[in-house]
Amino acid sequence: MAGPDTRKPIQEHPYMRNVLSTLACAVALCAGSAAQAALVTFDNPSLIAIDPGTNVASYNEAGFTFSGDAASFLPLDLIGSGGSGGLLVLANSLLKLTASSGSLFTLQSLDFGLFNLQDTTPSPSLLVEGLLADNSLLSQTLGLGALASFGFANWTGLQEVRFSANADFVLDNVSAVPEPASLALVALGIAGLAVTRRKRVAAH
Repeated sequence: MAGPDTRKPIQEHPYMRNVLSTLACAVALCAGSAAQAALVTFDNPSLIAIDPGTNVASYNEAGFTFSGDAASFLPLDLIGSGGSGGLLVLANSLLKLTASSGSLFTLQSLDFGLFNLQDTTPSPSLLVEGLLADNSLLSQTLGLGALASFGFANWTGLQEVRFSANADFVLDNVSAVPEPASLALVALGIAGLAVTRRKRVAAH
C-alpha cells in the first residue's frame, strides 16, 4: 500500500509573480507601440545635421532618420503632395531610411514623383531597396512622373530602406511602423523564466 502523499502544495512566490507580471506588461506596451505607424510629412522640417568627419547628413522626424551625402537631399516647402512640404533628393545619390532607435521596422507606403516634370531624363525611375534583418534585399522599381502614392506589401523586418534614382525626385508622406527589438527579447525572457521555475519546482 502506498504511503500518504507528503508533498506540499506548490505556492507561487510573490517575487516571481511580480516579475512575470512586469514582463507581461512590457510585452503589451511594446506591442502597442509597434502597432502605431509614423508618418513623415516634411511639413515642419527640423534641421539637417552634418557629420564633418564623414560628410553624412541626417534628417530626423517622427522616429525615423533619413541619411545620405551632405547636399544630396533637402526638405522643401510646396513640393510635396497637395502643395505641402516634401523631401527633394538629387539624382544619382543614395538616401537611406532607418528607425532612429535602431530597431527593425515596416515600410507601408509613400508618395513619390519627379521634382521637375520637364526633366528630359530617359525613363526616369526610382529604385527602392529594403535591407532585411538577415541582410537579404527586397527591391521595387517605380517609374517617376507626377506625384503618386505606392503601398508596399510585406516590407517588414527592415534594417534600412535605400532610395536612388536617375533623376531628381521628391518623397512625401512616408508611412512606416517601428518594430521594437525588445519585444522578442522580453517574450523569450518570460518563456525562459517560466521554464526555469517549473524545473525548480519539479526538482523539489
